[in-house]
Amino acid sequence: MNDEHAQSRNDFVDVAVVGLGPVGITLCNILGQRGVRVVGIDASKEIYALPRALGMDHEVMRVFQNIGIADDLAASVSAYKDSEYHAADGTILRRFTSPPLPHSQGWPAYMTFVQPALEGQLRRKAASLETVQLRMGTEVVSLKTPETPKLMLRDCVTGETTALGARYVVGCDGGGSFIRRSLGIAFEDLIFDQPWLVVDMILGDHTRDLPETNIQFCDPARPHTYVVGPDRLRRWEFMMLPGENPEDINRPEWIWAQLAPWLKPGEAEMWRSATYRFHALVAESWRVGNVFLAGDACHMTPPFLAQGMVQGIKDAANLGWKLAHAVHGDSDLVLETYQQERRPFVHKVISITKALGHIICETDPEKAATRNTDMMALMATGKGTQVRQSLFPPIQQGLLAVGHDGQLVPGAGEMCPQPWIITAMGRKRLDDVIGSNLVLLTSGLPLGANICDRAAQAGLEVFAVGTSTDSSVNEEEDVLSGWLNLHGARAVIVRPDRVVFGTAETESGIAALIDQLETKLGLIGSDAAQSRRSG
Repeated sequence: MNDEHAQSRNDFVDVAVVGLGPVGITLCNILGQRGVRVVGIDASKEIYALPRALGMDHEVMRVFQNIGIADDLAASVSAYKDSEYHAADGTILRRFTSPPLPHSQGWPAYMTFVQPALEGQLRRKAASLETVQLRMGTEVVSLKTPETPKLMLRDCVTGETTALGARYVVGCDGGGSFIRRSLGIAFEDLIFDQPWLVVDMILGDHTRDLPETNIQFCDPARPHTYVVGPDRLRRWEFMMLPGENPEDINRPEWIWAQLAPWLKPGEAEMWRSATYRFHALVAESWRVGNVFLAGDACHMTPPFLAQGMVQGIKDAANLGWKLAHAVHGDSDLVLETYQQERRPFVHKVISITKALGHIICETDPEKAATRNTDMMALMATGKGTQVRQSLFPPIQQGLLAVGHDGQLVPGAGEMCPQPWIITAMGRKRLDDVIGSNLVLLTSGLPLGANICDRAAQAGLEVFAVGTSTDSSVNEEEDVLSGWLNLHGARAVIVRPDRVVFGTAETESGIAALIDQLETKLGLIGSDAAQSRRSG
């Protein structure tokens, strides 16, 4: 079928998303809710029935909240337990905890979940959106002209091929990404290559007491991991040693022998076991023309901080609203900030995770003994306990406001807090009240009509957040106002992905932020901006 015939059948969409794992289907939801015509493509007809990712953070749950599936996930999500690093003799070497209440993002800082249930909710939500079409059992067999992308699709059952044109294509098709390979993009190798066996068990009714803390066993004889999942799901991971091969260790008798300190046959059911090689890789480029990469297609992270799927969902949240902005005719200038923001951040996350992996995976007894001594000394001084979220910096470049000194304004690049809001209908999280577009939030700063009109012209919705009747939105606790005070500000402009564009203390400061926002979004002189101004 030639491209002209494909176009005559309306086989042209705004965005084609290739790969419908959690990252791809999340992106389909974000685009569909913004009225973007999107086709999601996946070679499999069914959701992968076994768990892979197990942890997600509050920012990811906030993405799912804005998609509208947070309440549906309640049965398959639970709070993530604190984590400890143990030496071979049981000595605690390090402890990771979660921040205290109130939750800054409206959700527990870290959670465990059941991946098939999550993907099912995301698929059902996407299928309900008018502008989303899901093509299951379909594979992409060619990608041509990245500047004006054209895909050739093949039905996995009939073998029939069809052409699809798209204004933009996003490859969310995993580590072996066909889209990435078609673009000739190489990985930067951050040098981490470890083979592990992952085992998921469903506990029975009568099981001996198991730890309620996640544990990294830093045992040079065989590093291994224990993770408390939702309900009765527990995960063990065992590092493969030199000379071992996957076929020998991925056998029930070998696995039960390793599980003997915790379980015996009959006390739990093995849900799945699989061997993996944990890598640390970042694609050298995340975009060629109008084709983008997201998730494992452009980065692979060792699992020691459960960041693999987390960072993929954050890719989708970052790219999704920017694609919608470009599709709706404002400007495609904002798309340049996707790689600019996400690649350095993910590179940092992977580097931090890799460093922890080297600590855990040490198999030299002498080096392990030295490691233990150093880490025990930190624990003794109180420096061995960390809040997990404190490990990662905010976004530090891209679509963010800068001051007169050329440095980011206070708070720019951080996630805007999400307090609980008191409404006539009861308690709601902030995003459920203000929506998911560009917003200007103020606290203790009454705005005049002129600045409100200026904000509206830039596409900003304005909300006064406080704890009094003078506010349009009242927060239950001083989560947002306290954060603003910390940054010496009384107003914040928040992007649709809930990243802070910038903060200000005065009306003139807000006006300066709006000027920067319009410039960086490419709105100056655009038809959309002119329409808002004339309206």
